[in-house]
Amino acid sequence: MSGLSLLLQDGESAGVYLLDAPVAVIEIEKEVAQCDYAFFYLEGGSILSKEQFLEQIARAMEFPGYFGGNWDALEDCLTDLSWCEAPGYVILYDHFDVFAEQVPDQFETALEILDASVEFWRAQGKPLFVMLRGKGGPEWGLKLLTF
Repeated sequence: MSGLSLLLQDGESAGVYLLDAPVAVIEIEKEVAQCDYAFFYLEGGSILSKEQFLEQIARAMEFPGYFGGNWDALEDCLTDLSWCEAPGYVILYDHFDVFAEQVPDQFETALEILDASVEFWRAQGKPLFVMLRGKGGPEWGLKLLTF
């Protein structure tokens, strides 16, 4: 059993992590599937603005058509997920550093919403794991995840 599998099985460990592992997306997706969790992949290499981030995460997570394209709507959708019932959720966000470097204040807002969503789901008894992969990360106070 891999370190990721062990982490995913411990719902209390849900959180936002800096992923420091050169693991293929398909391998992470397989590990997530073994837990029957929903998996969402966000390729952030071209995300340079808040608007692009919101558009890309909405697409990656298949938000409903009523998604409003703003921070409040993001939090609403991340704490609903009724269109994707699962015992837990995993978001892998590759190249987060592009957005973080372009507009750090907007990235910080996104992190706050992701953290709040993790806490919301924890209270519901469903884990939400957010894994950020890219350059940097310690400056954002992220927990390091290696496996």
